[in-house]
Amino acid sequence: MIRSKHATPLLVSLLSLASVLMVSACLTTSQGPEQQKKQVIAKALDAYAQAMKTGDYSDVRFSSDVTFLGPLTNGAIVGETQVRDFLLKVSKGVKDVRVKRQVIDGEFACVVADLETREGDVVPFCECFRILDEKIAEIRPYFDPRPLIRR
Repeated sequence: MIRSKHATPLLVSLLSLASVLMVSACLTTSQGPEQQKKQVIAKALDAYAQAMKTGDYSDVRFSSDVTFLGPLTNGAIVGETQVRDFLLKVSKGVKDVRVKRQVIDGEFACVVADLETREGDVVPFCECFRILDEKIAEIRPYFDPRPLIRR
């Protein structure tokens, strides 16, 4: 063992650095339940946005009693089959969806994005979701429908 008056401060510094690195590694690799829940919800939102572009909703998990209520619906659409059918029709007119931001707060989430139609119109929108048991239970889009109803 090295014996000098500088060995102890050096050893303390090295041990402190090692401790900081270990704590940092633990913080970046381990996640608490809330962070894990946010990641699950973010994946659900990503799958939904991708499905809007492609029309393939097979990777989107909806609750059996999911509700969809938006500016172009005549009342709420209720039920997984009915919501999927409606969204498939909507997706036929979608060229792209560019997500700008996701905000996740517990079971509630919001996506701010631009939807580009096949005709080239860009419609900014905000879509609010309620996610329960890793499934989309409620969808509420907010946007100016005028570009979509002019045709």
